[in-house]
Amino acid sequence: MKWNKLLVLITAFLLVIAILCACSTSPSEKEADVITVRVVATENFGQRLMFDETLEVLPGTSAMAALTRVAEVDTSYGGGFVNAINSVRSGFTGSQSMQMDWFIYVNGIQSNIGALDYKLNDGDIQHWDFHNWSFRHFIPAIVGDFPEPFVHGYGGKTTPTVIAYSENLKEDADNLERRLVRLGVSDISIKRLSELSENERESHNLLLLGTMDSEPISELNQVWNRLGFFTHIENRELLVLNAEGKVAAKFGAGAGLIQATQNPWNPKGIGTCENVVWMVSGTDEAGVKSAIDTLINHYTEFQYAFAVVVVGGR
Repeated sequence: MKWNKLLVLITAFLLVIAILCACSTSPSEKEADVITVRVVATENFGQRLMFDETLEVLPGTSAMAALTRVAEVDTSYGGGFVNAINSVRSGFTGSQSMQMDWFIYVNGIQSNIGALDYKLNDGDIQHWDFHNWSFRHFIPAIVGDFPEPFVHGYGGKTTPTVIAYSENLKEDADNLERRLVRLGVSDISIKRLSELSENERESHNLLLLGTMDSEPISELNQVWNRLGFFTHIENRELLVLNAEGKVAAKFGAGAGLIQATQNPWNPKGIGTCENVVWMVSGTDEAGVKSAIDTLINHYTEFQYAFAVVVVGGR
């Protein structure tokens, strides 16, 4: 009888231990309870970096909550509108026509919801930029968070990517694909610009490689103002506008261009935050190749930028 009682006690003790072990959280499970995100703040269309912080947060954390962990933030309208980050404050400066405000981009896409409502996903980059919007109220996408949004998309949804190239750029397209794969982009295809299907135009991320003579690049160049661009090509010249919409620079032969917008062929419009179009173009083929080379080999040099003009290798 004593032996049987001892066996019962031992069994009960082992059962309690097993239950406790099952309820405990292993290190790997603890790691799965947090996600890693980046919070970036810049000024003047990415030209000046204020901070770039990587932090771990709980799933479901809002962009606003992550921002307040790394910066002093002043808000209004129930906490949903950012007035100031680290004392850089919205408002009129200089001329009363120059309105300066903070704008939020998630993985290079201007968010269509506020920072209180956007819930961060693992790998997200929330990028705040303080700039003059007297000429451009809506800039749908930027290039300076590359390789986003091709890796993590927006809102936790990643869209397939097509690299579409004009004649003589097949090798460049192959090299770009290899770079994207190394940077963590999956679900990539390559094809000629002329082979893009209607479905791909509407529903995919597009990297368009070619001169302004190439369709559909020429189509985008014609409606540059509607797409939020500060740069377009006229009469073989690359025109660059400033924050007030005035021509600040002109470049001729050999000039390259990298700029982005949300996909205008998406039937839902360019504010849906579903897919993007990047124009990797130039005034001629030499300019296009310099832009592609910059994207493949020198992308860290245009980190945070809204768009890139490449002239003489710079």
